Amino acid sequence: MPQRTLFILSLAVFVTMMGNSMVIPFLPLYVQQFGVSEFGAGLLFSVHAATRTIILPFIGTLSDRWERKTFLLAGVLCYTLSSLAYIPAGALWSFILIMVVHGIATAVVHPIAMAYVGDLAPKGQEGKYSGYINTALLGGIGGGPLIGGVLKDIFSMRTNFIVMALLSIFALVLLASFLPTVRTRKGATRAASASLWTLLAVRQVVGIAGFRFSYALTNALTWVFLPLMATHLLPLTTTQVGVLISVNVIVSTLLQAPCGRLADRMDKAHLVGIGGLLSAIAVCGFPWATGFWQLFLFNLLVGAAYGLAFPAHLALAMENARGSGMGAMMSLLMFAHGLGMMIGPVLFGAIARHWSLGSAFWSGGVLNIVIIVLCYPLMRAIVSAPESSVMRKQESAVTD
Repeated sequence: MPQRTLFILSLAVFVTMMGNSMVIPFLPLYVQQFGVSEFGAGLLFSVHAATRTIILPFIGTLSDRWERKTFLLAGVLCYTLSSLAYIPAGALWSFILIMVVHGIATAVVHPIAMAYVGDLAPKGQEGKYSGYINTALLGGIGGGPLIGGVLKDIFSMRTNFIVMALLSIFALVLLASFLPTVRTRKGATRAASASLWTLLAVRQVVGIAGFRFSYALTNALTWVFLPLMATHLLPLTTTQVGVLISVNVIVSTLLQAPCGRLADRMDKAHLVGIGGLLSAIAVCGFPWATGFWQLFLFNLLVGAAYGLAFPAHLALAMENARGSGMGAMMSLLMFAHGLGMMIGPVLFGAIARHWSLGSAFWSGGVLNIVIIVLCYPLMRAIVSAPESSVMRKQESAVTD
């Protein structure tokens, strides 16, 4: 039953993330045909990010109190409604409202699906299960822009919206029909209701969240500033830039399942630390690149490093939240990721403006090295001191 449920969840996550990534990258171009300025296009993404970040700290905790399937279905329904709402929209205010609903969908589906997997994963197989669900997630994110670009060029952007809606409806029917109900253990409600604050008080969890924040900072560099470096400083074509961005996601996707199984057999904190440091060093190398193949190699290394580290950090999170608070844990990780994606572009943009694009990558790499060095001992404590787990702290809080 867990394997079948994992397949259902993975398929639903794959199709929703693919539909989402078929639309999001092309929205700035689409809204400009309705007279929306570059500032307005940026505002849309700020609204999306703000909605997601505000909701995330609460949605996981609520799913720990009640049944997760209901929240997951509601999130996929929001994907469906937002994709259909894009079709008749034609004004900035309407796009803003749609992005709010779209942000809600993003805030709900990913962490709840991860929490669902955390509930189902047999003890000692957290890395294997997180590797499979992340393969589906990253596969959808990586494949969506390629398919969306082809559909947009052959037909129109409205075709992307329709396909996103159809994929979301498919996921909705799949989950409603075949996903079993998983409830929290009896007596866990009170602990789960305070789990968010319990998580924030546990230093081991701070280490995991710190890594996720570092991961988001690297994403900001590779998705926002790598294209600028490739086109402004090097004579690369748009196709080459697309390949550079895709290789990171593709390599990381291919490594999720095998590295997830590896995480179940090795010290997870070691894998997170090694992957985090290798990616930071590779980021520092970007400014030294003089052509396409150097950038390709550095981005390949970043993807491989995070392919090694990402399943291990999720497995640590699942271990630490086993029994209760799984939804809150996954929402906290997504919240840390959202903060990194909000802070990173502003911070590195300011550094690039005052110094150079190369300085943004150097500073980002050094900052990530510092974060990993500080977080590694905290993550290491999860493995060496199981008596400090979140579950035990929650039970203690309830007893008090």
